[in-house]
Amino acid sequence: MFTVNYFYFLGAEASLKGQGPPTTKCGVQHTELNTSNLIHVLDILKKHRYSGVDYYYLGLRLGLLPGTLDVIEEESKGNVRKGLRKCLTAWLEQADDVKSVGGPTYDTLIQALRDEEAIAVADGIEKGINSKE
Repeated sequence: MFTVNYFYFLGAEASLKGQGPPTTKCGVQHTELNTSNLIHVLDILKKHRYSGVDYYYLGLRLGLLPGTLDVIEEESKGNVRKGLRKCLTAWLEQADDVKSVGGPTYDTLIQALRDEEAIAVADGIEKGINSKE
């Protein structure tokens, strides 16, 4: 037990000095979003040129289950805009396991975009939110 605490302390010390692993937590906006925010979320994604082509994988990162996303994909029939809208709506409605990944917040969206390697989009949204986009 003492050894574990000692290593934990060393890890924290290294992180404080900037020598530890980089953090991926954004810390932008913790306020929970809901479906009344849908158009703003869509607008902000569009502004930062998120194509939506990978909405299925973004949805997985946001806590939606494959079954839900399969239904969205089937209902959208190749219409990416419709698929993205339905995916984000399900996220904002807190379907499936959305709460388990942080709930519908800008922090969660930004992290999901980063995890899907849409770094420029995530950075743009984070910067915009911080400057009251």
